Amino acid sequence: MKLKLPYPPTCPFCGSFIQKPEVIPLPYVEHEGGVCQCGAVYVLSSTGYDRGSAFISALLLALSGDWDLAWDLIPDEDYKEIWIEGYDPENHLVYPEGVDTGRKIRSALVFIKLADDVQELKKENLSKILKRDEALLDPTFKKRLPRQELENLVCERNFSDLVNYLLAEPKNLNELQKLLYHPEEKTRLLSAYSLGLAAGLLNKREPQRVLDLIKRLLYAGADSASSAWGALPACGEVIRNTGDQYSAYVKNIIAFLAFKENIPHALIALARISEVNPKSIKDKPYLRLISVFREKVPLWQAYIIQIFSNLKARELLSEREFLCRDEVRIFDFEMADYKIVNLEELWSDYEKIFRDLQTPRLPIFLIR
Repeated sequence: MKLKLPYPPTCPFCGSFIQKPEVIPLPYVEHEGGVCQCGAVYVLSSTGYDRGSAFISALLLALSGDWDLAWDLIPDEDYKEIWIEGYDPENHLVYPEGVDTGRKIRSALVFIKLADDVQELKKENLSKILKRDEALLDPTFKKRLPRQELENLVCERNFSDLVNYLLAEPKNLNELQKLLYHPEEKTRLLSAYSLGLAAGLLNKREPQRVLDLIKRLLYAGADSASSAWGALPACGEVIRNTGDQYSAYVKNIIAFLAFKENIPHALIALARISEVNPKSIKDKPYLRLISVFREKVPLWQAYIIQIFSNLKARELLSEREFLCRDEVRIFDFEMADYKIVNLEELWSDYEKIFRDLQTPRLPIFLIR
C-alpha cells in the first residue's frame, strides 16, 4: 500500500499556510501555538493525550484569556473547532497516514475560529499576537547543497528537509530547478512538487521572489533552446500552492497548448491547479482543451477529462466520439508514483457528475 505524501499544514478555515507552533508568552496558554492571518488560532497537542488542555489553551488564546466569556460560549455557534491529525512538530508537516517511516505520529493541531461578533471583541489583542507572525528559519539548513544531494532528498521523498534547505538558502532554490530537466520524468515531477511546497511558504515572506520564479519557469518553457519538461509542471505546482495570487498566469500555461511538444507538460500543470482552484482555469480560455482532446492521444485525454471533471464543465460531453478506449499510465502526485487509469472509466465518472446534478430531489412528504 502506497502512503500519501506529507504536506505543510494549512489553516482549515482560510487555506493559508501556518507558521510552526511556538511558545506564546501568555500565562493562560500552556501549549505552543500561533495565530493565522484570518484570525483563527491553533495550538499543538504534542502527545495526542493532552487534547483537553490543548483545546482550553486554544480557546483562551482566541479569547485573550477571558475565562468568563469562555464559559458562556456555545460550540458551533460562537466558535468552530477543527483538528488536524498526524502533525509532526519536528519537521512541520502533516502525515495523512499518521506514520513517518514506521514512526507513529500522535501529535495534532487544534484550530479555533470565533464567530464574527465574538471575534470583534478580541480583535485588538489578536492583532498584537499577529505581529509576531514571522517565519523562523532553522540555521542548520543555511547551507548550499550540491545538486546530487538535492536529488537524493527528492528521490528519498524527504520533503521536510528539502523545503527547509530551499527556504534557508536561495541558491538551493536555483539548483533544484536544474532537476526539472532530469532525464527521468518521475524525478522531474517530484522536484516540481518540492518547488511548489517551498513556494507556498516562501510567498508569505518574499512574494516577489515567487513571482520571479513563476516568470523564470514560463520563460524556460518558452525558450526554444531548452525544454518545458519540468518547468510547466513546476509552474503549476507554484500556482497551486499560492491560492489566487498568481492565478493570472494560468493563461500563459494554456498558451503552451499551441505547441505539441509542450502539451503533456501543460496538461499536468492545469490538472493539478484544477484540483484546488478550478475557478482560476474556468475564467481563462480553457475550451482550447477540446481541440487537444480531438487529437486522440490517450495520455492527453486522461488529463483533459480530469480537468473538465474538476471544473464541472459540460463542454466536453459532446466529444465522446473522439474518446480512445485505452488504459494509460499517469503520475499520481499524492502517491508519488505512477498509476494506470482507464479512459472509459474516467469518462463514465465525468458523465456521472452531471447525472447527479440533474437528479431531481423529491419533497420529503412525497417520499413514503
